[in-house]
Amino acid sequence: MKDLVLKVTAEGKSRKFSQMNVKADELGGIIINRSFAFEITDIKRSTLLVQVYTSGIFGNKILGQSKSILVSDLLKTEEECEISLRSEWYDVFSKDERKQLPCKILMQISVGVPQPEQNVHLFVGTWNVGNAHPADNLHDWFSTTSAYDLIAIGSQECEYSPRPPHTDCAKDWVATIKSAIGSDYKLVHGLSRGQMQLVLFVHKDSQNAISEVLNGSEATGIGHVVSNKGGICISLKFWDTSLCFLNCHFAAHEGQCEARNENYREIVGNLRMLSTNTDILNQFHHVFWLGDLNYRLREERTNDKQSFSNTASWDAITNKICHKEFNELLMMDELHREKEAQNVFYLFSEGEITFPPTFKMKRNTEDVYDQKRLPAWCDRVLWFSLPGFNVRQLSYTSIPSISSSDHKPVAATFALTALALPCDSKGDPNNDDMRWHVRFTALQAKNLRASDYSGSSDPYVEFFGQNIFQEVKSKVKFQDLNPTWNPLQDIPEIVLNTSSYERLKKDFIFVRIADFDYTSRDDTLDGGTCDFDAKISYRGCPAGNLTGTMQITWQRNVTKRKLQITKSFSIKTQILWHQLKRHITSKHIFSDKTS
Repeated sequence: MKDLVLKVTAEGKSRKFSQMNVKADELGGIIINRSFAFEITDIKRSTLLVQVYTSGIFGNKILGQSKSILVSDLLKTEEECEISLRSEWYDVFSKDERKQLPCKILMQISVGVPQPEQNVHLFVGTWNVGNAHPADNLHDWFSTTSAYDLIAIGSQECEYSPRPPHTDCAKDWVATIKSAIGSDYKLVHGLSRGQMQLVLFVHKDSQNAISEVLNGSEATGIGHVVSNKGGICISLKFWDTSLCFLNCHFAAHEGQCEARNENYREIVGNLRMLSTNTDILNQFHHVFWLGDLNYRLREERTNDKQSFSNTASWDAITNKICHKEFNELLMMDELHREKEAQNVFYLFSEGEITFPPTFKMKRNTEDVYDQKRLPAWCDRVLWFSLPGFNVRQLSYTSIPSISSSDHKPVAATFALTALALPCDSKGDPNNDDMRWHVRFTALQAKNLRASDYSGSSDPYVEFFGQNIFQEVKSKVKFQDLNPTWNPLQDIPEIVLNTSSYERLKKDFIFVRIADFDYTSRDDTLDGGTCDFDAKISYRGCPAGNLTGTMQITWQRNVTKRKLQITKSFSIKTQILWHQLKRHITSKHIFSDKTS
């Protein structure tokens, strides 16, 4: 079967998916399930086009396409806010639309106007399954009186013999979760690497908000190839708010605290998603980090393995657990100590821990610890949000009643606000080249990391973001770890590719400070959000400060970009609808069956 590429286009913007895991049904039909989302500014003139290609060594070859679908035809009236159509088969034609082909495309299309702000409830869970069959009933893990919009479940050591009718462990695990959360939830994406799995579900009432689903992984195991340890992640957009969920399994055993720290730094430094220029902590509005982080309890500030048997006896720790003296035990927690020292999880937050250590339990018991290991809070959930985007944790607990593993599952619930920003209208045709401009009146970095063998660096600053008009870089400051840039001579103006003030208020300029190198690729020194005074980081740890002031002005585009001026009717339509955000979500099945 040839590789298929599915491309959907609306208002000049395309969504294309390749490398899809397609399958044939019992009648020979080729089944693809994908969701696409678009912003629609001109509801009267916008069209939707679906094209199917085959990919080969000489590029993509079109198999066929649907006829253009007028978006306004999907709505009964212009005032209709939301409609979800029934699945319908659309004929496929040749590229010139003259010849009908013996295949069809099944699409379910939804058109709607989301609320500008929407409260979103999240469930984030992590569990080291212990390579054992999980209980058939995991309802205690998800028990709640209200529904979640998103459910993210990360598992480690999740490898066991699948139970009929499933043929592999991943399918068995997803089915077990689905049985516990119920039929109101739909699978967004699932990712499996080695013994780690990460699955995301969305409530049926929120599925139209999901778009731009991506995944990635980083192995920290043997040779960075074997996925016995490392991290896997899935990112998505909930309307215009970006979320990333990262499931990890760090190095095990007492005395390996620094190895765990290095696992964290490797994942942050090497895992790439939306951009290759910066780490995952500076690409999303919210990052949720979950997993078996394996941090242990250590009484003294030492990494000596002998200290565990001599100074932190199993009896003393379990006695404190029985008396719920968790605050005293948390003073021994490696993660708390390393985080306070800013060695790991810089700027991350974690909720108050009011539950007993989740490792190492005797299997098939609720509260009996195994004497082979000291108890520890190995299983954790942390989060990081960009400035101006807040998360409120509602609960953070373990589930003692689930006892098939030597770890207890952990559940964390959150509330956040997802934004649906207005479409970016071109606005007044007489001011078609007006844009927001950013000018820096001062810019200085302090205490940068030395990257050269000389013990210094040659730093320059690069500014980027989804709404920056074109790449902007400052001049290089040679041999300087505390550089100051002249705003008039060293830093170009930044032109933002947006006209909406509402979008501007929620936009970010990201900063990458790199070391200039004549002979190789420039090394990233630090990165962060340009919020002045901005804390900057390298591989998830602090690496200096970037300070400065800037001005934002609304003026004609200094880059003299040529914008296409549309007819006045189209402009009036855009002005009328620019406050409404129209989303089209399509689910597609391509089949080579004849009608």
